[in-house]
Amino acid sequence: MRMFRIYFFPLLLFIILTSSRNLFGITADELALQVEKKYRLLSDLSMDFTKVTRSEIFETPSQVQGKMILKNPDKFKIETKEETITCDGKSVWTYTVENQQVVKNLVDKSESLFKPNQYLSNFRSDYTPSLEGEEKVYETECFKLLLSSKKEDAFIKKMMVWVDQQNLLARRLEYRDSQDNDIIMDFQHIKTNRKIKDSEFIFQTPPGVEELDLSN
Repeated sequence: MRMFRIYFFPLLLFIILTSSRNLFGITADELALQVEKKYRLLSDLSMDFTKVTRSEIFETPSQVQGKMILKNPDKFKIETKEETITCDGKSVWTYTVENQQVVKNLVDKSESLFKPNQYLSNFRSDYTPSLEGEEKVYETECFKLLLSSKKEDAFIKKMMVWVDQQNLLARRLEYRDSQDNDIIMDFQHIKTNRKIKDSEFIFQTPPGVEELDLSN
């Protein structure tokens, strides 16, 4: 019995230390690299999304639905009934329907701006990945990839990404923003390489809407 313990426990330790590859067939670093490559090779993509925000200030979580289009390397548009955020890579326009106002600013001045292209195609430079298991999202088998920031002052310090095991596209994001709100974003009806025009990422101010230009 004593001899069994001498050989069993070192073997158990070895199994634990190497279990990430045995369980999932891939390491966190390998998965992160493949996801980055996937998004970098895409010309563009579009999707519907549902965003749920939980805040300590409000008892009831808020939920919004919208559409998102991305074009590499740094163009995106996020559109809901309440707000549209449009970015051409240099400038960003934030249009608020309720206020009937659009604010234009430079991307470099928008520190709290969530840049989806950056977090999906270039996150390994700022984040350390770890594989947290597997889980279904809308009946789709996904890897759970945790991204932990290497910087203390990062806009998002930790983000969980549910990655489709078949096409390596993100189906869900979960993170805490700079205002300590917990955000969950689910993605559906994802389409890739649709040849989206650059003009889609330059905001056209509707008639009667106030323009505030902070980019000068």
